[in-house]
Amino acid sequence: MSFQLKIDLRQLNTFLTIAEVGSFSRASEKLFVAQPALSRQIRLMEEALNTEVFVRHGRGVVLTVAGELLYEKALAIFQDLERTQASVAAISGEVTGQIILGMLPTAADTFSGSIIAEFRRKFPRVRLSVKSAMSGTLQQMVSQHRVDLAVTYNHGKHKHVQHTPLIEERFFLIAPPTDNLAMRPSISLEEVLELPLVMPEEKHGLRELIEKAAVKHQRKLQLAIEVNAWPLLVDLVKRGLGYTVLSYASVYEMAMRKEVVAIPIDTPELHRSLAIATPRDLPPSLATLKLAEIIMNQVTLQVAEGIWEGRPLFGKNALDSISTPADYGLAEA
Repeated sequence: MSFQLKIDLRQLNTFLTIAEVGSFSRASEKLFVAQPALSRQIRLMEEALNTEVFVRHGRGVVLTVAGELLYEKALAIFQDLERTQASVAAISGEVTGQIILGMLPTAADTFSGSIIAEFRRKFPRVRLSVKSAMSGTLQQMVSQHRVDLAVTYNHGKHKHVQHTPLIEERFFLIAPPTDNLAMRPSISLEEVLELPLVMPEEKHGLRELIEKAAVKHQRKLQLAIEVNAWPLLVDLVKRGLGYTVLSYASVYEMAMRKEVVAIPIDTPELHRSLAIATPRDLPPSLATLKLAEIIMNQVTLQVAEGIWEGRPLFGKNALDSISTPADYGLAEA
């Protein structure tokens, strides 16, 4: 098959850079190319497409409707080229490319940090980016190929996302070390629901879980303070302004420093399942599979060391489900 392209990769790269920084002058500085040369590339591209991709204004540029579509497609082209390059390099046994990891804000620093450190140590030629967001947002980003792999709650709401079970973790009541409850070996769920709680907003997975538990026990959640910033949430507990509910891994280091205490919730116990989320309609790169393997290894290690109170949910063939989650391109619409 023979065909002639009317636009080239250099023009697309210029277009993406201008779109991201919002002006020709800032793009010129970033690309080390004179502004008239950038303007000419965009003009030639717009002539080839027979449409404008930018609307110029006094402070820079914004994308037109056509420009927004081109931005989405151009980004996918460069991502695909990078995956292709990484796949070809992998034939020689070398892991390269770029990977974007999505993590929950409440994921323990000891977990996130150990994953990143181990991955960087083993695969220094892979550019690793980390994005933090709530579970629903992370799954949407995975389905849109904006994140290669994410650790999320296993909601299973996105049909274009493959979920590989990771761990079922237990919840604890988090209290100040000087609190009257601090010496308790455990606390019932009904007692927890009577306490003033510091919680994230309603759409957060943790809040949803506690709300459902309250409804099931015919109680109304005693909300002391609503806050979405994870460090602030725990800081307010440390200041004695309320209690919160988290996994032990989330506060492990603070508990070791005796800044907070983690009291097991029982009768009944509260659990949530975490999973590795990957795109269902896109084969993973070698770097993605290596990252998934490191995540599973860290879960196993931290459960064994008592850092994470939970039960690993994956078996020895868990990576197979990530490698072949569906007939790529034929996933259920």
